[in-house]
Amino acid sequence: MNDTLHRFQRTKKILAGLVLVVAGASFIAVGKSIPTMRELAWLGVIPWSELGAVLIGAGVFSIWLDAYFEREKREADDERLRRLFVEQAPAMKAAVIKGFAFEDEDLRRVATPELLDSIIGNSLAMRLQDKDFARELYADIRDQAVKSVERWHDVKISIRLSTFGPSPDGPAVGKQSTAAPSPMVITVRHEYTTVPSSRVRRFVSVSDIDEYRELAQDPASTFAWYYRPTSTLDAGSKEAFELVQFTVDGEERPIRRSARKGSQTYTVNLDIPEDERRQPRTISYTYRLQPAPQNRLLHLDVEQPSRGIDIELDYTDADVAYVNMVDFIASSQKGIVTRTPDTVPGRVVGLHFDGWAMPRSGVAFVWVMNDDLVEERQRP
Repeated sequence: MNDTLHRFQRTKKILAGLVLVVAGASFIAVGKSIPTMRELAWLGVIPWSELGAVLIGAGVFSIWLDAYFEREKREADDERLRRLFVEQAPAMKAAVIKGFAFEDEDLRRVATPELLDSIIGNSLAMRLQDKDFARELYADIRDQAVKSVERWHDVKISIRLSTFGPSPDGPAVGKQSTAAPSPMVITVRHEYTTVPSSRVRRFVSVSDIDEYRELAQDPASTFAWYYRPTSTLDAGSKEAFELVQFTVDGEERPIRRSARKGSQTYTVNLDIPEDERRQPRTISYTYRLQPAPQNRLLHLDVEQPSRGIDIELDYTDADVAYVNMVDFIASSQKGIVTRTPDTVPGRVVGLHFDGWAMPRSGVAFVWVMNDDLVEERQRP
């Protein structure tokens, strides 16, 4: 484009010089023809030949002068461009790198979600040198992140295992004491900071596995717990699951409970003013579980993308010989496992993780009761 414009401008300069030459030649011709024409004799006082010679000289000289200075101008421009590249190379390099980084405001003005997906997928494919792997990996992470309506920070989960004796009120209403009560009660407290996506939190305990899977698809506003029914308890009983406390920024919120056969629901209104809904809040809740007598496993999932997780299980007050913990957090960062030494009275095992944990990550605790060891030793 610039080369075409340059040629066009040079052509105009040459044409202007030629016009001067033609005009000069015309003046000379007029000067020679005037003496032969009596009626135009008065024009003889004008020096036509001299003017023509000047115009011809000006035209030829302008063409030569333009060609001469054009070469010098081109050399000067080349030298100036080389000097500019040398002096501005660091700034240009930084600008190019910054351009490839794509400022989010710039992309927001011009990019669609599909274009962003294509850019990220192609960039990851170049980095990993595997197009299919990069596209599928990004699609999986994107879907998890996009479907998650909240981001949790500083997640703390405290779990306590305690010995649980028979209730002084006897078995649950409508249930017959055909099996020994569970020797264990589990108290779990969650705390995290987030911008709530809804005004209401629901906690649902169910004995139907299909219903549990359906409820688990909405983890932002619904906490789902599956309880396998026994001969004495099902998910609709408070002994199986009970939400005992819910707070927002340290202030307790009232809890409403409804129950039906095989399930129960706890509902909490966060009671956050409309003009403060976009502010981060510290949410905490505590619930109590009574596992089946034969149960030796507790599995906890990460419900939303969470950064910074501290999980601690205290089994000091339980008749438990030992506890093993397995984490299911897929990350390049390694979690730190903590365990109290045998020389101190308390018995605590925990996990500290600083990075991002995606939904469906979590931990599992497996324990062995002291009675299990006794039975194992008594076997022939």
